[in-house]
Amino acid sequence: MTNHDDLTSRLRHGVDRGAAPELSADLVTGAGDRPAPHLINPAVRVAGTAGIAVAALGLAALVVVPSLVPRAPLFTAATASDSRSAMSAEGAATSDMKIGWWVQYNYSAAPGLSTEPGRGQVYRLALDGGDPAARTAALAEAFGLEGAPAESEYSDATYPVWVVGPQDGTAAGLSYNAYGTGDWWYNDPTAGSTFICDASTTPEQATEYGCVLPENAPENQAPTADEARTLAKELLAATGFDTDAATIDVYADDWSTTASAYLSVDGERTALTWGASWSNTGDLSYAYGHSVRLEAQGEYDTVSPTAAVDRLNDGRWFGSAGPDFQGGAVAFAADVARTTPDPNLVDLAAPDETVTDATDPGDAATSSPVDPTVPAEPTDPATPEPGVVEPLPEETPVEPLPEPTPEVVDVVVDNATATLVLLWDVDGNAWLVPGYAMQTDDGWWNAVVSLVDGVIALPEPMQIEPGLDPELLDGEVVE
Repeated sequence: MTNHDDLTSRLRHGVDRGAAPELSADLVTGAGDRPAPHLINPAVRVAGTAGIAVAALGLAALVVVPSLVPRAPLFTAATASDSRSAMSAEGAATSDMKIGWWVQYNYSAAPGLSTEPGRGQVYRLALDGGDPAARTAALAEAFGLEGAPAESEYSDATYPVWVVGPQDGTAAGLSYNAYGTGDWWYNDPTAGSTFICDASTTPEQATEYGCVLPENAPENQAPTADEARTLAKELLAATGFDTDAATIDVYADDWSTTASAYLSVDGERTALTWGASWSNTGDLSYAYGHSVRLEAQGEYDTVSPTAAVDRLNDGRWFGSAGPDFQGGAVAFAADVARTTPDPNLVDLAAPDETVTDATDPGDAATSSPVDPTVPAEPTDPATPEPGVVEPLPEETPVEPLPEPTPEVVDVVVDNATATLVLLWDVDGNAWLVPGYAMQTDDGWWNAVVSLVDGVIALPEPMQIEPGLDPELLDGEVVE
């Protein structure tokens, strides 16, 4: 049995040791010359039983508090208009030739779509150009350009731009942006394609138009698809980008042959593109690429495909997927623009069917003719009384145009492929993050970020007035 009185007395005696002893002057003045005692944890000094409780509480706090502090977002995404593809939720088109600004899409997940979350790696595309002048010189050498690198007249401290060659485009030249992904561009205006005129074109017109007549038309000297892949691989390797020739896409027509290469991660082609194009004269017309290195930022949790479908209704989650999840949408949009009039534009020359002629045609047959030889009696205008102001005629009120009502289309998503999507942050940096690519029944793709909430910060939501074409807003957004 514990003697509580004895325990209380011992605790009191341990804490209350009476008045502190007097220290000699030698002990006090010489304290600075003596070495400090070595403690296991010098930051923790315990004095009495109260100190033990405080130390225990501090230790518990050190263990618990960090798990409660949320991790800061990796970056803040740029606005949706900067990162979404040409055919996102707001810009998509359907098979019945509807323009996206007149269609409201409501997305929902099919019952069989997966509800399993996952994890994925995030990559930062870090600028890897080194000294801007040296990088520009190395790129110029890859294209056989002569001349010393210099800062462009458009360069500034925030967006430094370096060039070799004329900046007015009169001859072959190269520009290098020493920020973001370090993108570069080579262009040779003298390597343009030869255009073939119609058979009815006269020699004078051919000279004026810069084309040749069919009987004098040269053969297409642009490289074949296999040749373009080999040439592109070698050229891009000289700029510091190595890729497999078999993964290069080639497009060819009567005017040019263009090769497109993509940054690949674990065998998957992403949306970051390098390219080269040859005219039908066989000369290199232009080429472009980037100066980046891939930096892994760690793995993060991702939402399930079913949960990601809800993000299709919020353009801030959209990203750019690789070439395997593109196609159809851009070409279709171009066809719409060529064949479909803009419903927001009003034909001011069109007659208004609601306005009728002020003269009834039936009155002309019954009215008495006017003898042109008899002068008409002059009519004096009414003279207003002094000080009286005649009221202006009332203006006919203009009826407001009815607000356009978008068509509502329900889309059930039954597929989602995990892939890396390209995003840009507010500082102009590029990232590759986990996402899902989802194909619609019409063939075009949507790609959204699959990271759980909080890993990246989203921009403020934007709203567009119904029926307003963004081209007509001149870049302004109605919030």
